[in-house]
Amino acid sequence: MAFEINLREAVFSLSDALDLVGIDDVYHGKRVAMMAAECARALGWPQSRIDDLIAASMLHDLGVSSTCTHRHLIEELDWQGSEQHCRIGHALLRDCPPLSALADVVLHHHAHWDELSGLGLPSQVAEDANLIFLADRVDALVAQRAARSPLIAREAVCAVIGEHRGGMFAPALVDIFMDVCRVDAFWLEMEPRFVARYLQDWVQQGVVETIAFQDLQSIARMFSNCVDAKSAYTAAHSRGVARLARALGGWAGLSTDDCDKLELAGLFHDLGKLRVPDEILDKPGPLDQEEFMVMERHSFDSRMILEGVHGLEDVALWASEHHEGLDGRGYPYRHAGDQIAIHPRILAVADVYQALAQDRPYRGCMPAERILAVLDEMVAAGKLDGDLVGLVHAHEQTCWDLARAADSGQDGADVIP
Repeated sequence: MAFEINLREAVFSLSDALDLVGIDDVYHGKRVAMMAAECARALGWPQSRIDDLIAASMLHDLGVSSTCTHRHLIEELDWQGSEQHCRIGHALLRDCPPLSALADVVLHHHAHWDELSGLGLPSQVAEDANLIFLADRVDALVAQRAARSPLIAREAVCAVIGEHRGGMFAPALVDIFMDVCRVDAFWLEMEPRFVARYLQDWVQQGVVETIAFQDLQSIARMFSNCVDAKSAYTAAHSRGVARLARALGGWAGLSTDDCDKLELAGLFHDLGKLRVPDEILDKPGPLDQEEFMVMERHSFDSRMILEGVHGLEDVALWASEHHEGLDGRGYPYRHAGDQIAIHPRILAVADVYQALAQDRPYRGCMPAERILAVLDEMVAAGKLDGDLVGLVHAHEQTCWDLARAADSGQDGADVIP
């Protein structure tokens, strides 16, 4: 199957997922993109280079899933552990053909200029990476000062950036930044509504192109890896759900196109969990009411992110309904019975099965026979589709192999019918 997608829409919308990691500090990646682009235009860089710079800026924190890591990156000017998320982001982008050209810039976006100059990198990679680093640190410095307006923090922020001219940052980039940021509007435009308008103009200048399923799958896998990395207990969960959903869809007689979209929905279904603080996701016990409300909204957030990508409407809807119950007591829409199509019903079964087949902070991995018993109990309680759970029974070993293959780092492709 092929999809008609504006890749810039995908980058912008999926950067919303990365912005969720900051919880209250939203739009970080987008502000970095806007600041870097304004400096690049002042330097006279060609538009094609600026386009790649904007995309790399919005995705530069792809390796950050943990709210704890995010706090370090915002609260410390030069955190010693910063190189880890750069390496993770590089690895994820390198394995994603539509976006692989951004990988080297992301890898070096926390490297000091006086270190970059000795690495033998192409000058464009070094300059782009260092410009993102500069804009990234400006945004962190503004956040540290918690001013009512970034304009109030301008003098202090510029003083810090100036102190690191020639060390952390390239002299030419510092000089152009100081020139560009003299204008009050540069700082006032950092409000989310203005940043969104600025980047939406860039998105609308993109073209709709035909994206093969395999390429879109690579983007979905990249983000599912980012989500699942939030906790050691959810490693490869999304990939496991995607594989199980695809298999169930095939056994249920769905078309190949629907199975392709089901797999994407499985990979994307937990995007909204990037907003959930680490301490809630890894809590070794039941969540209290407030914590559950924080967790509960993740499927809604997944839809809001995906709906920004035209061509993925079905994927967005199915992903958002994976916690709906046939009894109408699921979330976030309280849909019931025939209001829930077969696709999200499949995702619900796959999600429960895969989660039970993994270790969690409050329990170990359940054996296959116990998982089947739990699924049957949920059918009896009116939560899951009995026909689909019947397919799990009929293909018990394959379902187990798919769930455990995902957990062990295998892709499970050899056991999908």
